[in-house]
Parts: sequence; structure tokens; C-alpha cells
Amino acid sequence: MIPKILIIGSTGKLGSKLLAFCSKNTISVDAITCLSNKKKLFIQKKKYSIKKSFILSDPISNNKFLDYLKSKIDIIYFLDVGSESLTYIDYFLKSNINSIVAIANKEMIIAGGLLLKKKISKNNNIFVPLDSEHFSLFNSNLNNINKIYITASGGPFYYNKNINLENVSKKNVLTHPKWKMGINNLIDSSNFVNKVLEIFELSYIYSIPLNKIDFFISKEAYVHSIIEFNNGTITLNCFHNDMIIPLVRPLEFFYNIKLPKHTYKIFNNNNFTIERFDDLRFKLNKYLKKVFLLDHDKQILFMLLNNKAQKLYLSNRLKYNNILDYIFNNINNTVIKKSIKSNFNDIIRFIRAIKNFYEI
Repeated sequence: MIPKILIIGSTGKLGSKLLAFCSKNTISVDAITCLSNKKKLFIQKKKYSIKKSFILSDPISNNKFLDYLKSKIDIIYFLDVGSESLTYIDYFLKSNINSIVAIANKEMIIAGGLLLKKKISKNNNIFVPLDSEHFSLFNSNLNNINKIYITASGGPFYYNKNINLENVSKKNVLTHPKWKMGINNLIDSSNFVNKVLEIFELSYIYSIPLNKIDFFISKEAYVHSIIEFNNGTITLNCFHNDMIIPLVRPLEFFYNIKLPKHTYKIFNNNNFTIERFDDLRFKLNKYLKKVFLLDHDKQILFMLLNNKAQKLYLSNRLKYNNILDYIFNNINNTVIKKSIKSNFNDIIRFIRAIKNFYEI
């Protein structure tokens, strides 16, 4: 059986990487989408002989895509951004069983919460999280755990102890020492907001209470997660930091795939060096305890306020080191009517109301 594969967000870095891998391994992709980069989408469609493509910002193309989602799809990748993709997975899940659902969309996972996981698993679909920290736990036994730690590489500032975060330049904020990322991810990585969002994600993906999750610093980004069990044993989940490893996991349900060997040394002690996050220069230290008390509504608000704070920072209307102050000041001052989340449409309406209020 040749699986039918859909990639939502094929024109981004992850989508481009996945398409190149599939082509090299003669794996056929049935359909791809973009939000608005139709030029790159058409290049990909022609280069990789893909049957169908959809531009989601175009109403006509978007409606055709919604119809396409009602067909049988064996592997669906969400490599896009934004909680609006809950609409697409809603259409998909109404018609698909025994499929592989692979997600690298933080906003979608946080917004969907426990409802997203419940709906995916209802019809024997398999949820494969693609972010490296969550993927590293995919094959783990998470019963009887005391604590799960995910790791952060430190971003541009953690290992530069002489830097005053009140005076950092945008150039430094937007320069990661290890990886190329989008602007928003670079900001989140520099101030560790990305770890907050990943903690929220982990809680929903694996049904782990927030008080059982924390994070450490691991500069080499070889250790992705640590599990401390109730019996005192500890496991480290490690792999070479190459996103192709989680990206091909959904394909392995249908194909026998051999990944290229990496030249790194497993027995390099630096790979396993970890340390506690205790640098008081970072505002997250001030708010970390409050993070673990946020309910689902407040987590969504945190995510959206962070998006707003990023825009204010990039337009020079908010100082870099005041991003978390902005988020928590507004979380504390925003009166939220408890939202009903019986379906994804309820969640999307809730999100749109917040976006309209804050002009996000």
C-alpha cells in the first residue's frame, strides 16, 4: 500500500527539508499547502511531481482544500503556524481513521489542549509530536514519573554572563548561536518563552500535570528530555539535533527507512552536560512559579500576548527585557469569561475574541 501523504506548510524550512528527503527516497507526496508563498509552492509541485497544491489564503483554494481533507489521508503533517489549523484537523478527523497525525505547530497544540489529543486518538489515529523535546519522549513509558525535564540550549545570552539584558540589540536577540529560525522563534528562544510554550505542549500531548514538568540547560542540544521516575531511576532521551529524525518517524509506519549516519561522537562528555536554569538576568525566573498555575484559558492568553509583545518589541514600542512583564501584567489585568471548549470552533472563537481585543 502506498500511503497518501499531505504536508500543510510545505514552503517553510521543515516542509522543504521533508520534501527533499521524500524525493531522495522515492516517497510520493500527494498534496502540499502554503499560506501565501504560492511561487515556492508551484516550484515544489513541479520539482517533486506533486498532484495537488492549495493556497490557504485564497478562499477558493481553501474551500477545495477543505473538501480534500474529507478524503482518506494516511499521513498528515502540520508544519504551519497558528491555531487556525484546528479548523483543518477538524475536517480531517471527521473522515479519517487509523491515520498518522504529525504536528510541529505549537499554537495549534496549546489551543487544542486535551480536546485535540482526545479527538486524534478517538478513531485510532496516532499523534506524532515533531518538536524535538516532545518527540524524544514518543517511545517512553511515562507511567509512575516524578518529573520530566525538557532541555534548552541557552540561546544567544545564557552563556554570555556579562551581557546586560536591558541593553541587548535586536541583532543579538535575532542571532541564535546554533540554528537558523524564524524571527518569532528567535525571540522566544532568547528569553526562554519557548520553554514555557513547550511545557504547555508537553502537558497536553502526554497528559502530564504542569507541576511534573520543568526544564534544564544543555548547551550541545543532544539531550532533549530527562525522565525521573518514582523509583529513583532516571532516563536521558538523546539524539543528534537534526529535525529530519522526527520528520521521518511518521513515514516509518509505512516505509523501511535508513537515515544517514552522523559523524558526531556519542561518548563526548559535552553532549551530556546539563545545568539548572538559575540565571537571574532572565525575567522568566520572576514569573516561573506563576507559569505552572495557568489554566488552559490563561495559557492561550499567554501565547497570544507573547505574539503581541513580539510585535511591540520589533516595532520599538516595547523593550526586550519587558516582554514577560507585558505578558503577565495583561494576564493579571484581563478578565476572561470562562470559555466553553466542547469543539474546535469554540476554541477558535475564544482566540479571535482575544485577538480582536488586543489587536493582534
